[in-house]
Amino acid sequence: MKHHAKGGSRSKIIWVWYRQELLLLLREPVAVFFSLAFPLIIYIFIGIPYAEQIIPDTKVKFIDMMFPTLVGTVAANLLLMGLPIYLAELRSRQVDKRYRALPLSGTNFGIAVISAMLTLTIAASSLIVGIVGFQHGLRPEVTSPLFVLLNIGLVVFLCGVGFFLGTLPLGARTINALTAAVFFILFFGSGAAAPIDTLPAIIKKILEWNPLKIWFDALVAVYTDSPFPAGGTWKIALTLIFAAFLAAIGLTSWRKTE
Repeated sequence: MKHHAKGGSRSKIIWVWYRQELLLLLREPVAVFFSLAFPLIIYIFIGIPYAEQIIPDTKVKFIDMMFPTLVGTVAANLLLMGLPIYLAELRSRQVDKRYRALPLSGTNFGIAVISAMLTLTIAASSLIVGIVGFQHGLRPEVTSPLFVLLNIGLVVFLCGVGFFLGTLPLGARTINALTAAVFFILFFGSGAAAPIDTLPAIIKKILEWNPLKIWFDALVAVYTDSPFPAGGTWKIALTLIFAAFLAAIGLTSWRKTE
């Protein structure tokens, strides 16, 4: 009974601070705007003009190739940039330490922050799904268990990396610049914004190990009912192991400040 009460108390604490963090995030118009603006700009200027065109040698529309990467970009934007920047700002203002004095353990606080960020991610992704679905329609593969599982896996990977970046012992401005660099290198190197087929062979070889490209290629393949990328399964497994390793390092750093 005592254990049950303790579990219930912890759940209540996390719920209270989750709502608090979510309200704080929603009061940050810049975060809300950029989480939606970037994928919408890509959709408007690249997706709409070529949406109904058929990809050569396939029966797949351009928008169907683009849709999984649009949703993935929303998650990457918020979890690779938004999450670490938010964590860094909390630490720079020592807000996390003040919260823990209530008391609120670092683990509970971290769960609340990440859950709030995930809520914003789901809301932003749902808007993109709604817009594309209304304008062009969605393929039946959107409800495929494998497609859903891959999207969840991508979010898990991004959370691990984003949490690690946010707990680095660096100033908020440095983390801001670092996360922007990480996001844009991974994003443009994934081929989501522009084809990378014309790049030199050595660069393309390196980009085959771009984690975002690995996930995007798998998502596009499943959504368009195309052949799964060669080696995609074990590459995805490696990215998850890597993210778990980074998350463990981040959690160690996070607990050192408790």
